[in-house]
Amino acid sequence: MSRYSIFFFVFFSQLIITSPYTLVGRSGHTASYMDNKIYFLGGYTEKYFSGTNDFFYLDVSKPFNLDSTLPISDLSNDSRYVNAYGKGVSTICGPNKDTIFLICEVSEKQFYYRFINKKEWDMIPFPSTNQWTSAVCNKNGTYIYIYGRGSGVNNDKYMMKIINTTKTNWYLESYDSNIVPKYLASAILLPDGRIAYIGEIINDFRFNFRNICIYDTNDGTWINMNTSGIEPSPRYFHTAVLTQDGLIIIYGGGSVRRYYPVPDQISVLDTNVNPFNWSTPSKVNTAPSSAPFGGHTATLVGNYMIIAFGHYRNTTHDIVYSDQIHMIDVSEKNNYKWVKSFTPNNTYTIESASTTESENATKSPGAAHAAIIGGTTGGIATIIIIVSVSYLLYRRKRTVIYAPQAKHAINC
Repeated sequence: MSRYSIFFFVFFSQLIITSPYTLVGRSGHTASYMDNKIYFLGGYTEKYFSGTNDFFYLDVSKPFNLDSTLPISDLSNDSRYVNAYGKGVSTICGPNKDTIFLICEVSEKQFYYRFINKKEWDMIPFPSTNQWTSAVCNKNGTYIYIYGRGSGVNNDKYMMKIINTTKTNWYLESYDSNIVPKYLASAILLPDGRIAYIGEIINDFRFNFRNICIYDTNDGTWINMNTSGIEPSPRYFHTAVLTQDGLIIIYGGGSVRRYYPVPDQISVLDTNVNPFNWSTPSKVNTAPSSAPFGGHTATLVGNYMIIAFGHYRNTTHDIVYSDQIHMIDVSEKNNYKWVKSFTPNNTYTIESASTTESENATKSPGAAHAAIIGGTTGGIATIIIIVSVSYLLYRRKRTVIYAPQAKHAINC
């Protein structure tokens, strides 16, 4: 094999080795936003219904398009000692806000993990078998407030526990569970240090939104607020994010018909007024047919609400685990847009509603895989052509330069 052939083989091999990370449809994972990266961990998949310990991140420091190869990196080798799970809660906390804290239940045992300084996972058995539904870090990163209910004989007992992140080992404080409200949903930390729980189960195991339970981390007290405005329809499986101007946006949710989406998938709670006020955006373009309504995560990056994975119903009404990421541009009040292009610093490329709808109507759950494969194949083909042409030009130039010397040698 010539040295040029060896170079070509090594070059092509490196292209294969560095091919993009392949996303797998999942539901029930966690998402943690830190250092311009959204870290995804765990979740149920069709192959592993009891959960996984998959670990990867989406780099949001650079622009990308959902129809192209996404800037995703695989970190699963770092999470090989994390127990596989499908239900858990996570938050970014610690004095420097540089640590992912994960609390999850596996086989009747509770585990508490720390992904320290973006280097390694630290596992500590957690003396509890609660099913936690939310985890919130306070403003200075010293405490994590986790909320949930017990399992087994304590199935109907709800409690809040507080983790002190400044201790060398895990440190637990708890409040009297008798004063903790029952059946609360997504938790949002407000700028004034209060935690707003967006949804309270009243009946039918669906969350209602007229009453908002609020926990004040400053003095450890609970209050109830009766909100005003257009109350969202009852649901479960929804997510919530907080914008920089004090609006809580909830997305998704299943209706009274189990595993069917509610009609009002997006609602907004204004926390700048007292009482908080609900409203519905006057304009929202048509959502992609593969947009999930449950089992997803929602992360706000700038003015983009990034909705990852989860489950949705396809055209034959079957439940499908999504392997895709979707985005909503929430920069314009009352005028939200499903978009495909992400650019840091809030520069947008908006897709028209008709184009988005028609493209997604025929896209299968594996379309993202096809886009990745197509993009990778096209890139490899282009590089192969460039290398081949360069090599031919090099040979031609070498022939022109060295031919006279060869002729002179023959005459000698």
